[in-house]
Amino acid sequence: MLERSPANLAVRLKLADVLLTLGESDSTLRYLEDVRQLRPEPPREAKPHLDAAIAALRVRRLTAARTELDRFLRLMEVTAPYQAALAKVDWTEGPLVGRPVLAFNPASLITMRGIAPAANAGIHFTDVTGESGLPDLGGGAAPTALALGDYDNDGEDNLLIAWPPSNVRLYTLRKGFVADAGERVTLPLPAGAMSATFADYDDDGWLDLFVIGTDGRGYLLHNREGRQFEDVTTAAHVRDVDGARRALFVDLDHDGDLDLLLVGGNSLAVYRNNLDGTFTLAPNADGIVQGGTDAAFGDVDDDGRTDVFVTSQVGRDGLFLNDAVRGFTRTADTIRGSGPVAIGDYDNDGALDLFVGGSEGGLWHNDGSGKFTRDTRSAAVLDRLRSAAVGSVAFVDYDNDGWLDLLIAGPQGMRLFHNDGGKRFEDASFVLPHEVQHDSIGPLLVADLDGDGDQDILFGDRHGVHLLRNDGGNAHLGMQVQLTALRTGSGKNNTFGIGSRLEVRAGELYQTRVVTSRVTPFGLGSHFKADVLRVQWTNGVPQTIYFPGTDQDVLERQQLKGSCAFLYTWDGKQFRFITDIMWRSALGMPVGIMGKGAAAYAPAGASREYVRIPGEALQARRHLARMDCDCSPRSTPDRPSRPWTATEPMCWTTCGSTTIATSRI
Repeated sequence: MLERSPANLAVRLKLADVLLTLGESDSTLRYLEDVRQLRPEPPREAKPHLDAAIAALRVRRLTAARTELDRFLRLMEVTAPYQAALAKVDWTEGPLVGRPVLAFNPASLITMRGIAPAANAGIHFTDVTGESGLPDLGGGAAPTALALGDYDNDGEDNLLIAWPPSNVRLYTLRKGFVADAGERVTLPLPAGAMSATFADYDDDGWLDLFVIGTDGRGYLLHNREGRQFEDVTTAAHVRDVDGARRALFVDLDHDGDLDLLLVGGNSLAVYRNNLDGTFTLAPNADGIVQGGTDAAFGDVDDDGRTDVFVTSQVGRDGLFLNDAVRGFTRTADTIRGSGPVAIGDYDNDGALDLFVGGSEGGLWHNDGSGKFTRDTRSAAVLDRLRSAAVGSVAFVDYDNDGWLDLLIAGPQGMRLFHNDGGKRFEDASFVLPHEVQHDSIGPLLVADLDGDGDQDILFGDRHGVHLLRNDGGNAHLGMQVQLTALRTGSGKNNTFGIGSRLEVRAGELYQTRVVTSRVTPFGLGSHFKADVLRVQWTNGVPQTIYFPGTDQDVLERQQLKGSCAFLYTWDGKQFRFITDIMWRSALGMPVGIMGKGAAAYAPAGASREYVRIPGEALQARRHLARMDCDCSPRSTPDRPSRPWTATEPMCWTTCGSTTIATSRI
């Protein structure tokens, strides 16, 4: 059970409880230490009992440990994260007599895997707004912002709706039904919201909220363990958004926290997360110097770094490649389009492609190195959109066939295009209700809102908020992946692994996704299960799971390093562990399960890896840093080669098979 749900809090605590009853102190200690690494942290009133139980187990005082663990369990069992973890476990209750037993022989299994419904067969979207319990905004008010996020960690997404003049309300979603959560949690947002984004900016395991108000100011609300939201805007230094209309949270410098990217203002702005609750405006946006209407992120050139694509109505679109040391470098202006942008691997070749709206927009195919060319195979269908104003675009696999389809919405209505096996897109808007194909569409969200295994659509228009339920999209099976990073250890992954790369193979079907939210869905086509799930965490560490479940939680694996190096820096008082390095020099190791049967291998020669060191972690001293394991540093604490000054660049050469360099302070 723990293999299926490695991040499941209830399972780990139950195991610890049983093991302590059996007198297995060492095993109990191991599981409780694991619990201490999980996000979110236990409540303040429970944490001392966990610490006391661990301390007692270390000296083998089992009676004292039993008392403290019982107190800890009583406090945890009433929390939302524990209850959500318990609900995920498929407990078998009652006798097995009378339960149906299904058995398949190999021949029938092979036959069933080969059966696939025809494209769009029996699939349609049904407007279930009335029966879902979505609120009536009154007076024909159109929503200004929609956002999804599980702010209370109960395992179910919550919905934020904002509408004029300054109304912002939270709702709870339960299997497609909506209930008002405003009585439990209020939001201190006097100016309402024209944009809202849930993100865990402080890596405490609780989703916080960033809002751009109708007054043009930023508001950062810190989540206090799902009980209340506290306005920390002034302390965080994010009040001034310079006219921005959209916010994205992504770890641009790969230091383990989420930075803030503001789009749509006078100039594109990047706020660096300082990991202390504050943000610092990066000069010249670290190389992303233009304004923009929309942005998307992902590793488009497969170098392990998160890149950014920005569209603009007043300037030129730009693809900015992240080289870690010099910041972001703009590539040649080959991509056109001034509207919204979506990123995804629509042809399943392992490289992230783009769709850009606007008069010159369209599909842009990535050759795997970050070079894009226009894909004209779907021009006959998609070129009709060039004269239409596009407000939102999204890649979504609405029929779970394993190929990303395309959803487009705006003032002229909503359109859905089906992906025909990566060859072309075909208009499938007939599966949508007739009225939404012609009404003006505002904010748009796509997610499995009723928990039936396919993607539904939530949107706003001049009549309010509407829910389109996907009926028949789950004829093909799917899987949902949720990443969970450790609180302790490397500390270089954000809570939900935002920006990480996911790869799934099911038979001949191969898919790639970039993680942009808590849950990432995959369609499995005619297959019952995936064969392999591979995670490339934002800190560069790969993790592979064979035969994953359909609802797969992936807990970051704590890596016990062998031949790879550790980086320590002098912070003025002591040597501090920064990170492990050399993940990109695997000397020919297979590193990809690419599409169409191809394989990818790490380079045989030395590769270069860049490590960003926080300024406060590196202070001037005769000894710069310490490199352990199979490395030959120029300077170590025990063997300084020469004094170092803060005005010179820092670098090491020849560390194993990797050339490592870091920038000036």
